[in-house]
Amino acid sequence: MNNLKNRIQKSMAVLMVLIMVMSLSACAPKTANETVEPAAEATPEATSTTASEDNEEASTILEPLTLRAITPEGATTIAMLKMISEQPVLKENVTVEYESLTATDLLATEIMGEKTDFAIVPTNLAIKLYNKGVPYKFASINTHGNLYMITTLDITSWDDLKGKDVYMIGQGLIPDLIFRHLAKSNGLDPDKDMNLVYLSGTTEVAPTFLSGKSTITIMPEPLLSVVSTKDVPYTVLFDFQEEFEKATGISGGFPQAGLMVKNTVVEAYPEVVDAFISNLEESCTWVNENPKEAGAYAEDLELGTPTPIIVKAMDGLNIWHENAYEHRESLEKFYNILLEASPEAIGGKLPDEGFYYKK
Repeated sequence: MNNLKNRIQKSMAVLMVLIMVMSLSACAPKTANETVEPAAEATPEATSTTASEDNEEASTILEPLTLRAITPEGATTIAMLKMISEQPVLKENVTVEYESLTATDLLATEIMGEKTDFAIVPTNLAIKLYNKGVPYKFASINTHGNLYMITTLDITSWDDLKGKDVYMIGQGLIPDLIFRHLAKSNGLDPDKDMNLVYLSGTTEVAPTFLSGKSTITIMPEPLLSVVSTKDVPYTVLFDFQEEFEKATGISGGFPQAGLMVKNTVVEAYPEVVDAFISNLEESCTWVNENPKEAGAYAEDLELGTPTPIIVKAMDGLNIWHENAYEHRESLEKFYNILLEASPEAIGGKLPDEGFYYKK
């Protein structure tokens, strides 16, 4: 009797399951084999396309992401003024924090520690760090020489620098390397014929000169325009951009500084990188066309450079944007000059193709 009772209970359980399945099937949506009246002005193709587009759009929206961009103060910060002030949206949920550094020696530390995602740096430092294995690529040039030698002394030639103290910034960086190359091109040994005094950052350059501590100084714009407003007479001994062209035959100044991008950002967020570069190019163009507005931005950001100074300095800043990979051939002519002037300043060799960011 027990066996019979168990068989009956099992049969009843199976029957209940079948009834539930049939009930659910009756309530299920119609399949593609059944006739369904389409919604007004809608087709299966349109519905499918819309769903696909919605899915694609959803898949490209990033989780909240904060990136960091650094640049030395001066011309390179001015090149980025539009971006720093207006904070353009590179992609939904992406934020960029910008910082203008007062000391150039901080750049290498920040990049070697991978503490920044974007960095504008002297071109030789970009090569040197790449040759050391830092995981960054070089994307573009945005400043093309803004260096001048000024003096309060009654001198007129390179030969007059013999035995003198020459003040500058950026030991081992572009200002130093360009000066050394030009000095040698004019028959001087920069380590023997004069005394080179290196300041730690741009904030020291003008005060040192205006106080009379230095009588010969390599002065970048816009600092030169700041000095021009003070009651200290001086002469511009050399325009390094003109002197460079005389010494090398290369016109258009020299690629002084450019943009590096961290490899992990390039790999994970290429569309963000392209948007950053596009906005940097736009900013470089904008500051040249709108120097008064750029000056107002600088004042709002408390960068210490008033509007009249930026307007006065703009032509001498030589700010314009060039894609590094597309100008690789001309850049390597310059890199060879750096290699000859100071091999250790670029890490002992020219960079290979992996150095360049390619869109």
